[in-house]
Amino acid sequence: MAVMWSDTKIPRYLQVYQYYKDLIVAGKLPPGTKMPSVRLCAARLQVSRTTAESAYMYLAADGYIMSRPQSGFYVTDRGQNEQKNQERQTKGKKGKKAIEYPFASSALDQESFDFDLWRRYVKSALRQDERLLSYGEPQGEYELREAICRYLSENRSAVCRPEDVIVGAGVQSLLHILCPLLGAGKKVFVQNPRFKQGSAVFEDHGFRRCDSPEAADVLYVTPSQMTRWGDVMPVTARMELIRDAQQSGQFIIEDDYDSEFRYMNRPTPCLQGLAGGERVIYVSTFSKLLLPSIRISFMILPPSLREAYEARKDFYNQTASKTEQIALCQFIRDGHLGSQIRKAKRLYTGKARQLCDTIEDVFAGEAEAAMGQAGFYIRMEISSPLSLEEMTVRAEEAGISLIPVKEEGTVKKFLLSCSCVPADCYKPALLLLKEVWKLKKG
Repeated sequence: MAVMWSDTKIPRYLQVYQYYKDLIVAGKLPPGTKMPSVRLCAARLQVSRTTAESAYMYLAADGYIMSRPQSGFYVTDRGQNEQKNQERQTKGKKGKKAIEYPFASSALDQESFDFDLWRRYVKSALRQDERLLSYGEPQGEYELREAICRYLSENRSAVCRPEDVIVGAGVQSLLHILCPLLGAGKKVFVQNPRFKQGSAVFEDHGFRRCDSPEAADVLYVTPSQMTRWGDVMPVTARMELIRDAQQSGQFIIEDDYDSEFRYMNRPTPCLQGLAGGERVIYVSTFSKLLLPSIRISFMILPPSLREAYEARKDFYNQTASKTEQIALCQFIRDGHLGSQIRKAKRLYTGKARQLCDTIEDVFAGEAEAAMGQAGFYIRMEISSPLSLEEMTVRAEEAGISLIPVKEEGTVKKFLLSCSCVPADCYKPALLLLKEVWKLKKG
């Protein structure tokens, strides 16, 4: 199969990258499809093996394909998701305008991450031929677990060793390992009702949901992000939670996502560290710190569960990409994770403050805006005779997505994410919002 390549100055490997990306996004290479080997790709497209390998590296770095040791490259679901998003946007032809200002989106700002730097680390990892010929360690690459321990000890006051850390592709995959260790038939209290994926895993393993933390055997809590707006559990409340759980023999699963994004002060020490590592299972992910497509999460087991895991770990395959684990390990060792967090915090702190100021400027006393302690959302309170639902619908019809929160008489509360919408779009978006809500000054 020969392809007519362009004679432009675009490098050939980027043209190969775009060729396969278009096939993946169009659905012609559906998720799970095995890609041609580098050798076969080069032969089919009549390019060099180096060109084919570079194109595959960029496809993997951008999340369109993933490497499976001793098997090859496979198409991920990213292209399918992009296709679905495009289809949603085209539905504007039926009267509903495409979302132009997605303040309800949890996507990240493109400026928050250095893609070129990450690609260099992925490319370096792909050069480790001998290491990539073997399967990854079921528990995760040891060097990465060492790097995670050092980082958590210095930045989250965690107490752990590499032997305590388990790496996986997403929190769900880790919960599938954890649930059998905790035992069947347990009662679980999930603090965040929006965590439906985790709740589904608990149900799959026969756990029973309960509404009261006192009646539960296992507590699933998010102390660094208690609400979507960003309320953080103070140290005194954390110590009380630990004391009560230890007295009643409960296990605590601490999901520490977004813990680094504190706007006003340093992150609060994690429950796991405050408990000395006892009866607290620490879970976190690199998806928000780096990119959602980098599906590397990890958990720290307490001593009481580690022995049970050692007896079962050979039954589990590693779900995270070995290539990405190698790249991430060196990325952390070279100090780039800390730099990345500082860069992202500066960006999102500035955007959050700018969004608050723009809301109050545009609505000129008719609305109030406030930043949370952490996270990416701004709370907006506005007085209007319209219902919360009607205001949300009008906004969507104008191409603006918001998160409706609460209605208290004429006062309506919304959450707006500062992360996805470019800062220079805040004012035109809010002027349009004011117009569709038909709010008059004074």
